[in-house]
Amino acid sequence: MQAKIDLFSKLLRELEAEIGTSEVAELVLEALVGTVQGFKAKSVKDFCEQFEDLVSVISSTEPKFGILNYHFAYLLGKFKKEVCNQNFSDKKWRGIVFRSIKEICKDARARKRALIKQSENIVVEGKTILIHDHSHTVQVVLVHFKRLGKHFRVVIAEQDFDKTHSNIERMHKAQIPFQVVPAYMLSHVHDTIDMLFFGALTLKDTMDFVMDPGTHSTISEFHVEDVPIYMFIDTTKFSLWRSKKRGEIFIHKHLRLHHAKPIEYERIKYSHDRVPSKFFRKIVTNEGLFDHTELKKFFQEKHEHYRRK
Repeated sequence: MQAKIDLFSKLLRELEAEIGTSEVAELVLEALVGTVQGFKAKSVKDFCEQFEDLVSVISSTEPKFGILNYHFAYLLGKFKKEVCNQNFSDKKWRGIVFRSIKEICKDARARKRALIKQSENIVVEGKTILIHDHSHTVQVVLVHFKRLGKHFRVVIAEQDFDKTHSNIERMHKAQIPFQVVPAYMLSHVHDTIDMLFFGALTLKDTMDFVMDPGTHSTISEFHVEDVPIYMFIDTTKFSLWRSKKRGEIFIHKHLRLHHAKPIEYERIKYSHDRVPSKFFRKIVTNEGLFDHTELKKFFQEKHEHYRRK
């Protein structure tokens, strides 16, 4: 089982770095449909047992993907209630499974529209917005503002090559004016930045967002300057379970050699940063806008509801 978890974790980390968290969830659900279509089940019980194993793998990945845990916990509960203990024909139980996945995808699109609508509460007219990670949620929000006829410009903090170019491509395609500044030179543009936009992998019960590497330093830098910082996150990304210490961060250690000297050293790489929610002026979700205090209360209410289910 651990080998499956490690392999799946690696795959999700690579996909998340390339296409973003929400898109990973969508891709996994699409893959689930194809898998069920080709699944040669001996019985409904056989399917349910293997699906439960899959959920166990998903809930044990490093890092944990809140949105995948949410979707697959929902599906498992639904299947146990409506499918697993029933003597259904092959066609009937597969039909229920496909409809359930379709419901999740439909709900995800509705939540996305709701989050975009909530983002309209932020005044961006005439503003300069700094972005750092390649959050597709942030990209979609910026494109939405452009379509509304808002006038603003974007500064892209240059970091990882692929992530930076993902932002460049999206801004160019939407005809949003932008500039690129290396992340380590942002002190030179402090006085030109009006606000910062970020997305996240998940929100933990410690009120820390799990975010792209490097975001903590960028956010801290502008927090000191008292520049408004905004988070955009779907509430299905909330990690509604008690966190393990550092469990959400994947740590990769390996030995390297100096390029010119006979020196061997250990290099440590971390998959994500943790950023306290108190650094954000507002957290924009599909269920409303919150400050740090309001978010904590809202999260606790959701957590209690999750525990009672």
